[in-house]
Amino acid sequence: MELIGDILLRRALVTPAQIESALAMQKYSGNRLGDILIGQGVLGYYALYHALSEYYRLPFADLLKDPPDLALLDEQKALYYLTLRAMPWRRDGDCLIVALCDMDETVMRWAKKQYGEHIRFAITSPLDIRRSVELYFGLALESDSRLSLWRKLPHMSARRTLYTSQKIGLLALAGAISYIAITSPALAVFLVCAICNVAYFAATIFKCAIYAKEAHSPTPPMPWDKLLAGMSDHDLPTYTIIVPMYKEAESLPQLLAAIKALDYPPSKLDIKLALETDDKETLRIAQALKPHYNFEIIRVPEGRPRTKPRACNYALRFAKGDLVCIFDADDLPEPQQLKKAAYGFKTLPENVICQQARLNYYNADQNLLTRFFSLEYTILFDFLLFGLQRLGIPIPLGGTSNHIMRRQLEELGEWDPYNVTEDADLGTRLTSRGFRTVMLDSDTMEEAPAYIGMWIRQRSRWIKGYMQTWLVHMRHPLRLYRSLGAKGFLGFQCFVGLSCFTFLTAPVVWALSLWWIASGSEMGFAQFPDWLAALTIVNLALNLASSWYVAFYSLYSRKNRAPSMYAAAFLYPLYMILHSIASYKALWQLIVKPHFWEKTMHGQSGHARPSDYPVDSDSRFRLESCSIPLFESVGYESPQFVKVREKA
Repeated sequence: MELIGDILLRRALVTPAQIESALAMQKYSGNRLGDILIGQGVLGYYALYHALSEYYRLPFADLLKDPPDLALLDEQKALYYLTLRAMPWRRDGDCLIVALCDMDETVMRWAKKQYGEHIRFAITSPLDIRRSVELYFGLALESDSRLSLWRKLPHMSARRTLYTSQKIGLLALAGAISYIAITSPALAVFLVCAICNVAYFAATIFKCAIYAKEAHSPTPPMPWDKLLAGMSDHDLPTYTIIVPMYKEAESLPQLLAAIKALDYPPSKLDIKLALETDDKETLRIAQALKPHYNFEIIRVPEGRPRTKPRACNYALRFAKGDLVCIFDADDLPEPQQLKKAAYGFKTLPENVICQQARLNYYNADQNLLTRFFSLEYTILFDFLLFGLQRLGIPIPLGGTSNHIMRRQLEELGEWDPYNVTEDADLGTRLTSRGFRTVMLDSDTMEEAPAYIGMWIRQRSRWIKGYMQTWLVHMRHPLRLYRSLGAKGFLGFQCFVGLSCFTFLTAPVVWALSLWWIASGSEMGFAQFPDWLAALTIVNLALNLASSWYVAFYSLYSRKNRAPSMYAAAFLYPLYMILHSIASYKALWQLIVKPHFWEKTMHGQSGHARPSDYPVDSDSRFRLESCSIPLFESVGYESPQFVKVREKA
C-alpha cells in the first residue's frame, strides 16, 4: 500500500528533503507526519487531507464548497464535532455519509453509535470542520461561552454585581453612617478616620510581610538547562495558545515572531488568534500573514459584554491542547516558557493546575510613568506573588502568561466573561476548589502604557475587577472561609479587598496626616484620641518608608543599576496618587457600567521591541512583504469559500 509520504511526493506537494526532515522529527517528537508538515508550513490542510483521502481510498468532502445537510446537524453536538473532528455530511439513499479527518477507531465507534451501522465515511480537513461549526453554530457557542459559568455556578459569576443580601448590608451601613453623621458629626468623622487608618495600616503591614517573606529568603533558581535537557519532544503535550485581540493589527507581526521564537515543537502548538468579527482591519492583516506554524483565526461573534474572557472562552471551544496559556498581543514570552510550564505540570503535585509567569515591560525606560509601572511589576511578580505562594494564599493571576490545565479549567466554569479582571477571579476560584497556582520561573515582557490617560484606563479596569472579585467571593463569607482556610481567607481580604479600600481611602489618610502635622495636632475635635493622631502620622511615614524599601530593594536584588530607575524609586510614593485617581473612576464604573471593558491599546508608545530579543531575523514578519493570503496557503481561495467567510 502506498504510504502518505509517497502520495505527497508523487503529487509534488513536498520534496524528498522535506519528507526526510519530517520523518526524522517524527521519530523524535512522536507526532504524525502530516501534523509536522503543517506545523513547519510545508503543507496546507487542503493538500494534506486531499492526499489522505487517496491514502484511505475514500472521497474527499469539501465542506466549504459542498456544505453539510443542515437537517443532519445537531447544535447540541457542536463540541463533539470539534473534538472528534467529524460531522454528518449528507445522505446517499438510506446510507449516511460522515465526514471525518482520520480513520480513528474511537471516532468511527462514535459515528456508528450515533447514526447506526448504515454509514459510510469521507475524509475532510480540520479546517472544514472548524469553519462549518463556526458558520452554523457560532452564535450558540458564543452564548455558551458567555453564560457557561452563570449557568453552572451562578453565585461565582459577576453577571450580577450585588446580591440582595449585599445590597441590604450596604444600605444598612449607609443608613447607619448617615444617622451618626446627622446626630453626631464629630463621632462620624472619628469613625471614618479610624476605619481608614486601621485598614491602611493593616494592608501596608500585610504587604510588607509578604514582600519580606520572599525578599529575605528568595526562591532558589531552577537548573533549567539540566532539567529541560532531559525532556523529549515525544513527551511534550499539545499546547493551546489563545491570543485575544481587538483592533491590534499593528501588533500582529511582533506577536507572530515571538510565538515562532518559542522553543516548542510547532506540530504540538495549537495557536488561536481570537479576533472579533467586526474587527475588519486585524482580520485582514491576520489573513495577509503566512506564519510557518499551525495557527487558526477564531472569529468571535458579536456579543455583550465585549470582554477578553468572553473571547478566550469562545476560542477555548476550538482548543486541541491539554494545556492552555493566554498571551496578549504585545507579549514577548521567554522562548522556553512553554517547556518550563510543561515540566512543572509533569513534576508538581496533582492539585497544581495553574502556573503564572513573571511579567514586566520592555519599554520601562521610556518615561517616568513606565519606570513606575516596571517597578510595580517587579515588586508584584518577583516578590509579592511568590510570597503569597509560600503562605498558601490565593494568587490573583496576571492577565497573560498564565498556564492552566484545560480539563480543570473547564470544570471550574472557565473564565468569567462579566469580570473585567477574570484572571484574579480565576486564581481565587481555583484555590477555593482545592487547586493551587504556583509561580513559573519565566518572564514575559509587555508594553507598558506610556501616557497617564492610557494608564488610568487600564488601572481603573483592574481595580474595578478586584472590586467585582471581592464582591463575588464574599457573597458567602463562611463558605469562602471554609474553602480557603483562615490564612487564605485573611490573605484574600488584605490583598484583594483592602487593596481596593485603601486606594479609595488613601487621600483621607494623607490629608489627615498633613493636617495634623501642619496644625500641630490641633484639629478642633477634642474627642479624638492620641492613638488615632499617632496612627495617622505612622501611616504617612509607613507609606513613604515601605514604598522606598520595596522599590530600592527590588532594584538592588535584581541588580538593576540604572540611575533613571533609582530616581523613579525615590519618587515611587507619588505613583500611589495615580492609584487613588483610578480607584474612584473604578468605583463609578462599578456602579454605572460594571461589565464595560476599557480597552488597553497596544503599540501606542512608539517604543520598539528590544533589539536583543532572541528572535531570528527571518522570523520578523513585515506586513509589506506578506503577499500570500492565509487561506490561499491552505487551498481555500475559491469564491465559494470567500462567500462562506463573509457570511460568518
